[in-house]
Order: sequence, then C-alpha cells, then structure tokens
Amino acid sequence: MRPSEQCFVSLVKPCLLLFACPGDGGDTVALYRGRAERASKDSPVIKFYGALDAAIAYAFKAANSLPRPQSRAMRLAGFSLMELGFYLATGKAAHLDNALELYRRALKIAYSISPGPPKSWAACASPECSAVDEARVWIRWAERRAVSLGDAEAAKLLNHLSNLAFEIMLTLPHIEYKSRPLRSW
Repeated sequence: MRPSEQCFVSLVKPCLLLFACPGDGGDTVALYRGRAERASKDSPVIKFYGALDAAIAYAFKAANSLPRPQSRAMRLAGFSLMELGFYLATGKAAHLDNALELYRRALKIAYSISPGPPKSWAACASPECSAVDEARVWIRWAERRAVSLGDAEAAKLLNHLSNLAFEIMLTLPHIEYKSRPLRSW
C-alpha cells in the first residue's frame, strides 16, 4: 500500500482521546418521544434507557447460547426491545408496530414448543436456561422503569416479553421446585 492509500482509523467518540466527553459531568441529552432534552444520568428516562439497554444485551446474549428454535425466539424478543427503544426515542408509531409484530413472531415460536405450565416453581438447571432467566429479569426491570415513567404501552409490551422469556425457560433444562418442611437439626 502506498502512503497516499493509507487508511486512517477513527473513533466513533473522538472525545476519548482528549479524556473530555459530553456527559462527564453527570448529565446527558436524552431523546424521548421525539424531543431532545438535557437530563441527569439518574433521571427516570435515563434509568429506563439503561434498563432497556441491559435487557437488549441479555436477550441477545441468551439467543447466542441457545439451540433453535429458542434462539430465534430470543433474537426476535431482542429486536422487539430495540424497536420499543426506537419508538420511545422518536415517538413514531411504526416502531411500536414493529415491536409488537416481532413479539408476536417470537410468541408463535414459544407456543409451538411449549411444554405446558409448570407444576411448581422453576429453577434453571443449565447455563442456557440461566441466560434466558437473566434476560427475563432485565426485561422485568425495564418494565418497572416504564411504569415509573407512566408509559403503559411500553410497560405492557415489556410485561409480555418477560413472560415470553419465562415460557422459553420452561423449554430448557430446569428443576421444578416445591417447598416442603425442612428437617430440624
């Protein structure tokens, strides 16, 4: 390669090179329902986006560790979560429609492989089941944050997505646990 053809690598966030990035002071700009507003990093909107971000990451982490068809269902759930985030950022209904359609596709898969309701509490007995459970927990956390914002649409979809994750857990190795009196020592 000749020197004039050299490729220059650049960072998405060049502020890293200066050790001075926007947000270093504890605030950021949040896009919520199509409006960009300055917000503290501990504001309810930022906490919601953080929980949603974690839910997305754990949904895809689970999808990457699962066999088919569970992996497909969790991947669709992850994309549904992403579309929900796009909807909440932009306020554009098409993103909510996409999120709901992706949820429905994942639900069809879960329904087709469902073993039926458990007879007791379910505890994961495999790393794959535990990965889905982690995603379920983070989706629930995002749901609670949506409730704190008063966002009923987001809360409802998140509730259904966490229930879907539970259904997928039941298709993976798990233990059904029933409480019984413990022996006294």
